Order: sequence, then structure tokens, then C-alpha cells
Amino acid sequence: MLNFTGASRRRFICTAVASLALAGVPLTAAQAADGWPEDPITIVVPFKAGGSADRMARTLSEPLSEELGVPVTVENRPGGAGGLGATYVARQSKPDGNTLLLMQATPYLANAILVGGAPVKWEDFKLLNAQWNDYAIVAVHNDSPYETFGQLVEAMKEPGKVSSGIIYGNGGHLQTLVAMEALDIPADNVRFVTYDGGAPLRTALAGNQVDFEIIAARGAASIMDSLRVLAVVNDTDPDGLGAPLLNDEMTGLGAEKQPIIGGNITGLIVPAAFEAEYPERYSKLVTAYETVVTSDAYKDAAAQAGIGADWVGPEASQKMVDDAYTALEALSDVVN
Repeated sequence: MLNFTGASRRRFICTAVASLALAGVPLTAAQAADGWPEDPITIVVPFKAGGSADRMARTLSEPLSEELGVPVTVENRPGGAGGLGATYVARQSKPDGNTLLLMQATPYLANAILVGGAPVKWEDFKLLNAQWNDYAIVAVHNDSPYETFGQLVEAMKEPGKVSSGIIYGNGGHLQTLVAMEALDIPADNVRFVTYDGGAPLRTALAGNQVDFEIIAARGAASIMDSLRVLAVVNDTDPDGLGAPLLNDEMTGLGAEKQPIIGGNITGLIVPAAFEAEYPERYSKLVTAYETVVTSDAYKDAAAQAGIGADWVGPEASQKMVDDAYTALEALSDVVN
């Protein structure tokens, strides 16, 4: 009895499949897919290096490579607030599983479509796993004169006095505009400074280059010591930051409660056609991804990188982001 493991098993399968093809034996789609992957796999991150999506991709690349038996590399394709890289992945000539996308499905992918005008549809993608569901915070630099959310709001009432770092159309941008509208503050009162990715966004706040941002809390762990949190954009304070909840602050200022849209749901994303056209490959990729994310070694690596390592699975994950997309779709006219 032959005993193969890892790459040797894959080589044996590929040789056997090739022999059958040369002998004129017809192959089923599943049989033809058994040898996948043979070529390197690329994870496209549609932002510059250093952000949370980039860190997640780089923690996944080595263990996924070990599970799948081929090199897995990370390629940064920034631009269009994530839209350029997402479009590149969606428009591959074949959705064969060799080119994957890793980004915040909501809000960045959603808003690249709803606000940024990326020439793709929400239905073109499928999220394999909500690996990291990060809530948002309203934050200022420690040296900021604004000690409370109420003080920040008062300053925002003066045109041009306050600046905010954003990725155009992202959850933090939308959350800010929705709150301003509820508080009867004109949208052009705040000077919005646009950045292309989470890393430069956080750098600007940590360097006191902008007055405030609504950013993902856990994604900002590396700069948290330099920040003052004025409000938690969530229904609870899961990490005990000790700041008031945004909606408590809003109602205290006489406004209605607002939809919570400022956080991020991040994970590996594939073209939706991949599952339909290559079901065996899709199943193999999901299995490998689950094996990696649920391993103790990966959880340790993710903790060191300051990213999440949850396994939710494709169906539940897709429902999470579909629901969030519906909410963002209803709010997108605030930006447009």
C-alpha cells in the first residue's frame, strides 16, 4: 500500500490525472480539479502595506501555503479606497481560486461599490469567513483639546475648525456624516482629509495631524497609547475602554440613536463564480482556511499581529455582510 503525504500525494494525483487524459479516458470536473492547486496563489490586498488587512494576509500566507502545498504570496494593489484591487480580482479571466482578495468586506468593499463607483457588483464576491469583526471608536490624540464627545461636537459646529481623517466612503466617514446630520451640523463644516488605507489613516491620528477619526478599535491597538477615546461606536464596550457609547452621547445631545456602521468585517474573499465553477476547489480552500484559522499556532500569530482569528464559516459570514451592505446601501446617499 502506497503511503503519500502532502506534496508527494499531490504530485501522484496530478500524474495519474495526466495519464488518464493521455489515455483518452474522459475526466469529470471533480477529477480534473483534484490536482489543484498546482500554481502559486496570490492574495490581493487593495491597500498599501501595513494596514490590518495587509497584516492579516501576511499571517495567512505561510500556513495556507503549507496546507495547500504551493506558494501563497501577498500583492498590494492600492487605489480607489479598495476598489481597484477588488475590481482586479473580480475581473480575472478565470475565477479558478488562484487569485484571492483580502479586505474589509464591510464597509470598504461595500462602499467601493456604493460610493466609489467600482465597476463591480456586491454579488460578484463571496466572503469565506468573517475572521475579524472589529467595532469602531471616536478617537482624538492625547494632546487634543477635546476631552469629551460633546466638546468635539461643539467645535464641529464652527465651519472649518475641525479636521477628520477618512478613507472616502468608509464606515467611519459615513458614521461621521450621519451623526453630523442628526446633530444639524452641515457636512462641509468638517475638513475631511482622505487617506488610502488603514495604516496611513492611523498614522495621521497618532501623529496628531487630524483632530479626530472614527476608526476600528482593535485595528488601532498599536497606536492606542497615543489616543483618547471619546465614544465607543457599538452597543457595548467589549474591551472595557471606559468611554461612553456613541448613541448614549447622541441622545444626550438631543439627537436620535444612529445605526452602527463604523466597524469592519475582514476576511478572505473570492469571486462568487469560483464556488459555482470549481466546487471541489472551493471546498478545498475553505477547509484549508478553517484549518489554519482554528489552529493554536495561527491564533498566537494573529494575536501578535493585532488581528482577529475567528472562524464563522462562509454562510454565516456572508449573511453578516449582506445585512451590513443593506444598511450601508440605505445610507450611501449621505455621501453621494
